[in-house]
Amino acid sequence: MQIEAHLAQQPIASTVLRPSTFSHVLKRLGPHIAAGSWAGAAGNGRVNFIDTRDVAEVARIALLEEIEPASQRAYHLSGPRAWTMNQVAEELTCLLGHPVTYVERSPAEQREALLGAGLAPLVADLLVGLDQMFRESVLAETTSTVEELTGKAPHSLTEWLTDNLDVFRA
Repeated sequence: MQIEAHLAQQPIASTVLRPSTFSHVLKRLGPHIAAGSWAGAAGNGRVNFIDTRDVAEVARIALLEEIEPASQRAYHLSGPRAWTMNQVAEELTCLLGHPVTYVERSPAEQREALLGAGLAPLVADLLVGLDQMFRESVLAETTSTVEELTGKAPHSLTEWLTDNLDVFRA
């Protein structure tokens, strides 16, 4: 926010991309998903994952656009729909052909589990904070920005999972 406020006061054009959560955050769960389950503190909250390919394409377009010298733009970017972690588990079950479950933990339980797995306290706190944003559906908004700028619908989470299935196989 401080960077955006600073840019807004400058006499030059600027563009800010505000992507929702990257689909790639799921990669760190690969071994757990391959084993059949993962746990977190996201509850039934929803999150709209965006593929980095879509963010890159919007960035390419934004860099090449002809704009006014003092133009200030901000683009909110999301995938095509929001998901709960249980829905992600159901999708992985279908794609992998074996049961995948999401196990709900309290934030305190999740932090302790992450610390017990050897993560640094700062990393554990960041991941629990991300789960809190998921639980509260802070990142659930669906925007049409990707399609409006690129002329194509954003990649779905199912497409991203399919393209990265090897990460989730034993």
